[in-house]
Amino acid sequence: MSKNNPLRELLPREKGWSMRYLETDLLTKHRRVSLACTECQKRKSKCSGTNPCTTCMTESRQCLYDPARDRRRKAHTAELLNFRVALSRTAAKLRSGTPEEISSLIQEIRNLPTDQDAVNYLVHGSPAI
Repeated sequence: MSKNNPLRELLPREKGWSMRYLETDLLTKHRRVSLACTECQKRKSKCSGTNPCTTCMTESRQCLYDPARDRRRKAHTAELLNFRVALSRTAAKLRSGTPEEISSLIQEIRNLPTDQDAVNYLVHGSPAI
């Protein structure tokens, strides 16, 4: 080690070492589950999200899920329903509208700042919810 460089030199990598070890570490990392089972929620413990979850299986508990409490999935389902309604109404307007009405609809959608405003317009008749 020189006086100008206070850091020590690294040793060469051991034979047989590969990125495999890092990759398996990343794969086993805990992923956030959308909804914990009722037992894990009560005990405020980690839930694997499987049925039965690992914690309940290990501790021989009854593992139950309440889908009504899953806010993320509910929000996603509601958003998909809005897109379906918007698509359905757009298709109906395109099929039954006059060329002037269709042109007006297209112009109205193009004038809206975001895609979400366009969906709100098609579902509710106005860009704001």
